[in-house]
Amino acid sequence: MPNSTSLDKFAILLSGVCLVHCLIAPIALTLLPMVSISAVAEEVLFHQLLLWLVIPISIVALFIGCRKHRRWPIVITGIIGMAILILVAFVGHSVFGLTGEKVATSVGGLVLAASHYLNYRACQSITCASSNCETRHHH
Repeated sequence: MPNSTSLDKFAILLSGVCLVHCLIAPIALTLLPMVSISAVAEEVLFHQLLLWLVIPISIVALFIGCRKHRRWPIVITGIIGMAILILVAFVGHSVFGLTGEKVATSVGGLVLAASHYLNYRACQSITCASSNCETRHHH
């Protein structure tokens, strides 16, 4: 089973992919207006599919990490980021409009990425007194 460190790194990568997508999509739609109708549908599908990957990875990584470091504010921050992403993926376009949806998705992704970074750092800062410790530390 993967450890929380690898999952945190992967979740940060996915947040980066989402952020780049959110920044590039408006530029692509401006340059290629012919694809704008199908692009809006693909945009919604992209966010929902990404959620199916991001949410389980985030839950597992944050809770495995919290079992090690016991810092619940990190998990709570991650839950807030996930909640923002879920909310925006399902009602963002109709509630916030296209620009607001991009901004809210970016904020949710950044909050979630920050929680994974903090989780990663907290797991790395744990010292182990046992010589039989299975945790790999990077001090």
